[in-house]
Amino acid sequence: MHIALWSPAWPLEKFQNGIITYAHWLKLELERQGHRVSIFTAHAAGPDTSPAVHVPQRTLRDRIRDRFARLRNPGLSFFDTYAALIAASILKVHRRDPIDVIEMEESFGWCADIQRLTGIPTVVKLHGPAFLSFVGDELDSAAARDRIRREGEALAQSAFIVSPSRDTLDRTLEYYALKPLHSGVIFNPLSMGADTPGWKLPACSQETILFVGRFDQRKGADVVLQAFRSLLDERPHLKLVFVGPDSGWKNQDGTQVLQASYAAELFPGPLQSQVQFKGRMPNHEITRLRTEAMTTVVASRWENQSYALLEAMYQGCPVVCTDAGGCPESITHGATGLLAQSGDPADFAAKIRSVLDNPARAEAMGQAAREYATTQHSVTTIAAQALELYSQAIDHHRRAGGRQ
Repeated sequence: MHIALWSPAWPLEKFQNGIITYAHWLKLELERQGHRVSIFTAHAAGPDTSPAVHVPQRTLRDRIRDRFARLRNPGLSFFDTYAALIAASILKVHRRDPIDVIEMEESFGWCADIQRLTGIPTVVKLHGPAFLSFVGDELDSAAARDRIRREGEALAQSAFIVSPSRDTLDRTLEYYALKPLHSGVIFNPLSMGADTPGWKLPACSQETILFVGRFDQRKGADVVLQAFRSLLDERPHLKLVFVGPDSGWKNQDGTQVLQASYAAELFPGPLQSQVQFKGRMPNHEITRLRTEAMTTVVASRWENQSYALLEAMYQGCPVVCTDAGGCPESITHGATGLLAQSGDPADFAAKIRSVLDNPARAEAMGQAAREYATTQHSVTTIAAQALELYSQAIDHHRRAGGRQ
């Protein structure tokens, strides 16, 4: 089978994103099983120069065509014209090596455009519907409303929709009143190299907390920092290692909140030394940091099925995790980690304190988390489920005479 996967960027070694991570592990396993996989992506960088990686290129002819298209229809947006560019890139490959099926996310509603323009059966895996993933002021913007509309219209035309979490799937189907031919849950696959270190209690610093995520409200950076600040009052030697870019956010008055100013206000004077802002880091360095921390914290205001969480679980780390979105489907509270109330710094502080106060319990939860991640997110099992879905989509496409 020849499978096309859309990824926002490529390869994983250069970009950190849940969809990229998903496509990376799925591609490796599908190829191991003898299938051909072509990656179509908006950005490609780094060592992966494989001929199976394709970046849609806008030619002068494309620019002229888009300009006239916008003159004829002023309502056309960049998202409309870029979908045509992706489709053209797919068809170019398809003509020399027929593609059996396309899998892509719901973002910007491109999935329906690609299906219509290529005529190739397309399945949609929900990764972050805008109506769920946007928070605060960004949810109220005109751009957000347009994206939410586009995604709903596209999903209404999609016969095959799956999600890694039941919460995301059910809420999406209900929000848009969708009744696809097939809907279901297929977990995100995960594997890590044999040299990936595992978390061990004797080797970690029992006064170090790790957070991996953007400095923004969606990832709950403010919640983590506020929770840590309250813990410092009783445990002045605690350290927080913060890994991720400074995306910031806007207050209601329009002022921009950035990492440096926020931290300076929350951690005055010598307290600033208790927080280490690392910025972006390579994945292999993050795996090392996880083993050095007593706990890894995931504080997002919404998650579908977080790779930041799954990777920590895979390494056997004790985790304190938000109870938002699909996270409670991965974490059994008190068994594979602790769940804290989304957006509640006091509850996060309490759950972190519980891990710090009970090292033996934390170790047991980490071991149980590793068992869960390695079995439930097996790349072999999930690739088999994906292939079954692809076969169903292809068969339906044929029976429908090339219409999805």
